[in-house]
Amino acid sequence: MKERKIPFEIKMLDNMIDRKICKSVEKINLTHTQARILRFLFTNKDKTIYQKTIEKEVDVRRSTISGILDTMEKNGLIIRKASIKDARKKEIALTINSLNKHKEIERKIADFESVLLKGITDEEKEAFFKTIDKLKENLKQERNDKHVKVNKRV
Repeated sequence: MKERKIPFEIKMLDNMIDRKICKSVEKINLTHTQARILRFLFTNKDKTIYQKTIEKEVDVRRSTISGILDTMEKNGLIIRKASIKDARKKEIALTINSLNKHKEIERKIADFESVLLKGITDEEKEAFFKTIDKLKENLKQERNDKHVKVNKRV
């Protein structure tokens, strides 16, 4: 039997999920990244959000996110307004149109998640989340360990 490697399995699953989500949000004229941005803006609607915040959240370069936000603004999904705190910055906010899109996104995510989790028990989900949390922690710890080693050499 072929030996399975966790990183490859995770990547394969991520690709499968990404393709499914992309196909789903395309039906409402959004890209996957646009849907992620709308979801982030919606869950943080009580906060002031700048482009830099979105760059970090979606882990995309400034030039790429600028183009995405330009398209979203042109399509009436977001508005950019001058910041009261810093005139050099523009705040990013949702429009009525994007609030309606968000409802559709949430419905599609719920439908997708029910398909994805079919036959999986609550105990299995809990074990999965525990494992994922441990994997994340291991990666964070490794990054911190490397940072400490580099600083000790200096």
